[in-house]
Amino acid sequence: MKNQLFEEAKRSDTLSRTLISNLLESMEYSSISFINWTVDVLKILRTRIERGDKIKDEVSKITYDKKSFQAFVQKNFSSYIYSQVFADPKKAEKIYFNLESCEGGYNLVMAHSAHEKTYQWISSLSERFSLVEMVATGIVHVKDNRNNSYTPFISEHGKYCRYDKTTGKILEL
Repeated sequence: MKNQLFEEAKRSDTLSRTLISNLLESMEYSSISFINWTVDVLKILRTRIERGDKIKDEVSKITYDKKSFQAFVQKNFSSYIYSQVFADPKKAEKIYFNLESCEGGYNLVMAHSAHEKTYQWISSLSERFSLVEMVATGIVHVKDNRNNSYTPFISEHGKYCRYDKTTGKILEL
């Protein structure tokens, strides 16, 4: 369905109710895939309008020009999406994502704040190294405090580990 709507945005002179409703519905989700799809479709529409294509909105009956389309995006979408579609790439708003467990892996989900923790401190091993736990996965990492890099803690058996707070032990997975 998304591919059909993407093709519609690339070729049609009318934005269907289905396309508009899917774009607006994407604002209810915070997954990176929905956000990226929305940005991609809106950028295509912006490019087409800027080159002179006449694109009519089936819902509002407006035929968009640069100004009216920019107003539509600003009114109906987040400031992040607006900045991705219209701002100079160097000035586009930055947003952060968290990992959220799902079947078969992890989703990237928009964070509520730029200050949400990715890692949680466990213990300092020395001035240079600390043990930390990745909040989303529970996997223990060694943090190099000098260059602020993280490396998964691998056991002598070549396995990833997690930290058990109740026993205070690092356990193999």
